[in-house]
Amino acid sequence: MRGLLVAGLGLALAAAVAVAGCSGKHRKANRQAGDARAQPAPQASEARAQADAGPSALCDGASHQLAPGLELRRLRAVTPPEVGSGDRCVTMLRADPGRFRPRLLTVADGGPKRASDWGLVAAINAALFHDDGRGIGLMVARGRVVNGSDNPKLGGYLAFDPRRAGLAPLALFGRDCEGFDLARVRADYATVVQSYRLLDCAGQPIAWQDDKSYSAAAVGIDSAGWLVMLHVRTPYRMTVLARELLAALPELRGVLFVEGGPEASLYASAGGRTVAEMGSFETGFTEDDLNHEFWPLPNVIGLEAR
Repeated sequence: MRGLLVAGLGLALAAAVAVAGCSGKHRKANRQAGDARAQPAPQASEARAQADAGPSALCDGASHQLAPGLELRRLRAVTPPEVGSGDRCVTMLRADPGRFRPRLLTVADGGPKRASDWGLVAAINAALFHDDGRGIGLMVARGRVVNGSDNPKLGGYLAFDPRRAGLAPLALFGRDCEGFDLARVRADYATVVQSYRLLDCAGQPIAWQDDKSYSAAAVGIDSAGWLVMLHVRTPYRMTVLARELLAALPELRGVLFVEGGPEASLYASAGGRTVAEMGSFETGFTEDDLNHEFWPLPNVIGLEAR
């Protein structure tokens, strides 16, 4: 059924979660010719290999607790990539919002920085961005407006920092979902970030018009109301990736695509373990698997311990 879906939140409060979706073609707004930002920052190329030491590096589908309320899981996608590159491993970090507060940090907070340099327990891309670092869609961080424009090409909204009691600590909304009201969302939540969707209002994969393949970073919410950070270095078309994610993780209730190619980043450090995932391949931009550096990001969605 299209419309509002109710997610159990593992907290005393439960609230409706409207699951996201977008109609359109992915447009790399931050892939402008001569863009000086699109250069990798120096960082040890062996960082990923060092971070992946230990059992959490195995792509075996097992869950590993990095800290109470923070779980790491790596599982292998079924579909081989069309470009023949990558190990098909999907990295998923789940966070209980009751233990870890989601944050949106932006260019106004000192960016751009690598995902590992924001001083957070975990960090992932927040959204595609313009040359000045602002997200290409609506971006409001704890009431501070970074970009106040609602981009009609982007159909999904991640919201957190509720303004009143009784609301879910975080929620996903879709423009075409029954009962959606952006003014209400902004009145209810102090932080809202807009992006493309991978799943529709019913939690089903969206068929993208874009036929390019790339490494990808995504954020979502699962049936327990936990924040889910996803990273897939192996390049896929987003239509394929959406199907793969839902097949492997049926508990997902909504997912937003937040970046592709070498800038797609996921970092976490907790419990004596470090997760460092960076993308590489992007059709028409970096058609190889050679990138092993975190690129600087102007905006991130992150976690801090409560």
